[in-house]
Amino acid sequence: MSKAMNEKIILSALDIGTTKICAIVGEYDRSISEYRILGIGKVPSSGMKSGVVVDIDLTRASIEAAVSQALQKANVEKITGVTVGIAGDHIRSMDTEHAISINRADNNKKVNVIDEKDMVRLEESIKNINIGIDREIIHIIPQEYIINDQMIVKNPLGMSGSKLTLKAHVITAAINNARDLVNCVQKTGLNVNDIVLEPLASAEAVLTYDQKDLGVCLIDIGGGTTDITVFREGHLISTHIVGFGGEIITRDIASLATTSFVEAERIKKQYGFATSKMAKAQGIKEFYIKPVNGKVDMALNSELLSEFIEARIREIFLLARSYIKGMRLNAGIVLTGGGSLLRGIELLGEEIFNMNCVVGYPIHMNGLEKEDYTPDFATGIGLLHSANKRNLKPKFPSGQSKMTLWNKLKERLSEFF
Repeated sequence: MSKAMNEKIILSALDIGTTKICAIVGEYDRSISEYRILGIGKVPSSGMKSGVVVDIDLTRASIEAAVSQALQKANVEKITGVTVGIAGDHIRSMDTEHAISINRADNNKKVNVIDEKDMVRLEESIKNINIGIDREIIHIIPQEYIINDQMIVKNPLGMSGSKLTLKAHVITAAINNARDLVNCVQKTGLNVNDIVLEPLASAEAVLTYDQKDLGVCLIDIGGGTTDITVFREGHLISTHIVGFGGEIITRDIASLATTSFVEAERIKKQYGFATSKMAKAQGIKEFYIKPVNGKVDMALNSELLSEFIEARIREIFLLARSYIKGMRLNAGIVLTGGGSLLRGIELLGEEIFNMNCVVGYPIHMNGLEKEDYTPDFATGIGLLHSANKRNLKPKFPSGQSKMTLWNKLKERLSEFF
């Protein structure tokens, strides 16, 4: 990545999912303060299960294929590093609160002004919380700062006080799972510039600041996991990850019809609805499936198919509802990820959550205007946003998604490579 002020900077992101791997190459133009997508590579994922690497060589090969495709479309010869998303049911989160004293030994005026060193010292105190030797912090997300146990502020820099408290949301990952993910990327010859929690990336691509301010729950239904994140007053306040997503629906169909995963995915997309009631309202369609045992084709219809789909979607939504019970979400529910493309899913969401529910599409970016940016691109595009923010080193609004302890993670990982 070039650092010259008069050059365009190449950015790259990698969404390593259970069912697909998406590589995106973009650029930031310093002269007009704008960035755009240059190329997208999307290939089926091999070697992943529920967001976790289960076969390094297969995952590496899928990454190489996606990156090669993106580079070719972008007309870029090569990239050296990527911003990588991480997910999986090994992710954990917790709220914590830490405080430090603001004292200046050489302060004759006895006025203590909070500076950058104090902010670093406060963050370092949070890094030392006990999370277990098998885990590592990947994000510390400030929620609010409190000066002298009285004044709540968004940014305490330059303010006066003798005590500074930080309430933060801390997200951790299993060190072994993070190590395997990094290893897969490094085996392709690429460096990992940053590692970002995938639901945070999806939120970056799909949600507006107003939604985050009013209170919103983002449900990202991926292939292997469903990620649930809640924002209020501009802050991330809750994260939960369910260890299954759209892939389990496809496997249910494959088991029911004794057919291949590919065939089950096809009929899910072609004939499936989020509810059997909707399938019936749209007119029941009959179709035949070729079973893997080579016997007579099996007859099925869209209403029966949608009953199986509905059971799993309800399970996901009921779990999500249990996590957000009692939360004030004036902006309602936003669904994204490949699983949100099921027809009528937002109507089932409104029934279960009893609030407004919409499908969230990635916010438009320049470049590749003819591409159809469906919700399954949300994480990849959000990761590209994160790569750009890392390059510009901005101050995140309202303390949202302050990155990270990745350098510490790399130090811990270095002993393995």
